[in-house]
Amino acid sequence: MRQLAFGQVIEVTPMPDPVIYVRGFPLGLGGPSEAHHTMLEDLKAVSGLADAQVEAIRKRLLETKGFLSTPRLLALIRDVVNDENTARSVQRAVRNLAPSEVESFLKNLSGGDGDKRPRLEKDILDELRKKLPRLIQPYPALARQQKAERVAALTGDALESIQLVCDLRPVFDESRKEVEGMMPYTRLRLVVTGVDGLPRSFNAELTHQQVHDLADKAKKAIAKLDVLREVVEKWLPGGLPDLPLTRVTSKESDDA
Repeated sequence: MRQLAFGQVIEVTPMPDPVIYVRGFPLGLGGPSEAHHTMLEDLKAVSGLADAQVEAIRKRLLETKGFLSTPRLLALIRDVVNDENTARSVQRAVRNLAPSEVESFLKNLSGGDGDKRPRLEKDILDELRKKLPRLIQPYPALARQQKAERVAALTGDALESIQLVCDLRPVFDESRKEVEGMMPYTRLRLVVTGVDGLPRSFNAELTHQQVHDLADKAKKAIAKLDVLREVVEKWLPGGLPDLPLTRVTSKESDDA
């Protein structure tokens, strides 16, 4: 928007709309939403579990050692629940709902007379009141995984991308008409995700020697990480959480 001030036209930048970040099941936000609909479908799937399935899942998760990553959690539930959609619904419920929240969650789920959110049928609510407290338990392996995820998030900004851009810059004569030489350069570009979930980037010019130093340090870091992984696995079998911070995946380079 433009405004006139003392005979001058100035540009007024509007403030950005506020953003709300939500974790878990968004029951307290009011009206229907896609996330709310998914949550209701997940709860319907949980209510349809047989009592024997609930007990089997609970027993497996209580006995699980090490860290219970999302893929591992889903795999354990698949061993009990054959339907893929139901297994994923149960996985999301176990992953997102804390044991301490179950009682208040069920009360909130019942809603009130003025609540315009989609309601669950009484028979589904009755089944959830029986099954949800038995299914949502303080599983040690899941607690370790969530603690590892918090530690990974607190130790620093996550690296989103890294690029090394190599190029040439011309060196002109005094008249700026002739190119008398070339200057090679390398730019290191890093993009990280901040605590607010938004990306931040910065660039650094590297000398030719610094590029060699960087490659040498990366090789040494890989060697040390391999030793550390081996030591941890001998000391604590299954003691490494499955996280992006610890995972090794093959990826095609997009560096220029």
